[in-house]
Amino acid sequence: MGRRYRCAGTAERQIAHIGAAPAPAAPAPLAQPAQPKAPTRYSVVLTLEKIEVVNDGTSGSTSWTFDVSAGGQDLFELPSRDYNDAEDTRIATPRTSDPSMGRVTLVPGQEMLVKISGRSGGLISKLSASGTGTLVAERALAPVKVVAADPRDGEFIFHFATAATPQ
Repeated sequence: MGRRYRCAGTAERQIAHIGAAPAPAAPAPLAQPAQPKAPTRYSVVLTLEKIEVVNDGTSGSTSWTFDVSAGGQDLFELPSRDYNDAEDTRIATPRTSDPSMGRVTLVPGQEMLVKISGRSGGLISKLSASGTGTLVAERALAPVKVVAADPRDGEFIFHFATAATPQ
């Protein structure tokens, strides 16, 4: 008969391996930092910077009052003052005593109508002009053209600065 050799520990290792705990899993990926949430709304401040007077409505200067509203909400009224379309005086900036700022709240993607109505109560005739622009929180408000039914009776371009703050 031949000799039988036994490898010491081989069977014991195989048996021990069957009941052993599974190899450790790969480490879990690190938690990603929370992504900033998109704002649910914006607070937008409109500030009148200047008014270009294309035509004041008369041969001299003309007194006009303007109301500015957005989304049906009154923002401010520019009190009566003389506007003149002469080359050297055709740019009017708000006086320090004039209200010239308003705040609205918008949700992302929302469009809000900005409406400007002007009236001139001269002795000879009463004139009116109006114009609208579309405000969106994600971009600046384009200049708003305010025009009478006949542009010779009044035509103005309103320029606003816009500042949107996420809420």
